[in-house]
Amino acid sequence: MQVKKWLIILAVSAAVLAGVAFLALKSQGIQTLLLDRVSDVFVNRGARTLPASDSLRVFVCGSASPMGNSGQAQACIAVLTPDHFYIVDSGAGSTANLQSGLLPLNRLQGIFLTHFHSDHIAEIYEVNLGSWVNGRPQPLTVYGPTGVETVVAAVNDGYSLDRKYRTDHHGLALLPPEMGVLSAKTVQPGIIFESGDLKVTMYTGGHPPIEPAVGYRFDYRGRSVVVSGDSLVTDETRKISDNTDLLLHDALSEPIVSTMSQAAGEAGRNRISKIMSDVLDYHASATSLIELGARVDIGMVAFYHLVPSVDNIVIKQIFERDMPSNYLLAEDGMWFELPIDSDEIRVSMP
Repeated sequence: MQVKKWLIILAVSAAVLAGVAFLALKSQGIQTLLLDRVSDVFVNRGARTLPASDSLRVFVCGSASPMGNSGQAQACIAVLTPDHFYIVDSGAGSTANLQSGLLPLNRLQGIFLTHFHSDHIAEIYEVNLGSWVNGRPQPLTVYGPTGVETVVAAVNDGYSLDRKYRTDHHGLALLPPEMGVLSAKTVQPGIIFESGDLKVTMYTGGHPPIEPAVGYRFDYRGRSVVVSGDSLVTDETRKISDNTDLLLHDALSEPIVSTMSQAAGEAGRNRISKIMSDVLDYHASATSLIELGARVDIGMVAFYHLVPSVDNIVIKQIFERDMPSNYLLAEDGMWFELPIDSDEIRVSMP
């Protein structure tokens, strides 16, 4: 009885404190005081920058697929060196992750597109706007396979009024209009360019019936990372991934998707059942990626663009079945740091 009495007292006390706090927030004086504190936090956070590093660094700005309700952003991977900053794909929600991760948007140099599904191109303009506002000194280049000009032209055209409004409002000096216009560059499989110590290579993926679909390998001072986009495991995947430090690859769980498709069919949701069944043959299964790691030399494999997205612990545990120790599931905000002159890969979350 004594315990029950104390629980009642605690509950009443909590309710009273909540009521007092609610009434305090109605006071203009308290609101002004709190606004000053919030403003200080905003200003101080805006002044923070990403710590300097000589490493090859990779940031997960989007780890989810369109399937699921995990709250994670769609496909986006950032690759940074001391002199380079690029992202691979720009899915919905990813720009906010770039901003909250304190990535230096003012020095973003380009976007590499793997293909033109909506969940890989949805925020091309958002990241363009974010880097433009932050003072990027050159127009942002969007690299991709055949078709990238069509996508970029549509984005530039669709947001032409937005660019005009922002320049008219903030002025030519702050937002020069030429910096808001995206530049498109079509590239073919092979070495795309070499800039200082960074080499970027495009390879052909397998995402039928979507064609072209590609992935990218980044080599920097003896360290390397491969980003797949959406693809099955193919001979090209094996070639490009061999002797790489880090592979970020889209991954599908066949047991989960097959079970969900069957359940949807049994419930009479035939459209959903068909769509879920269709995705089975154009994403790499977790099993095929584990087999890949057994056949070629890869330091670490991170599954991203998870199909379905990891909404709960059950889905997470099924994805991780039989997963080797050098495999993991990527999450938004995850960092991979690859120090130079080392085989180490440091994984961290904010």
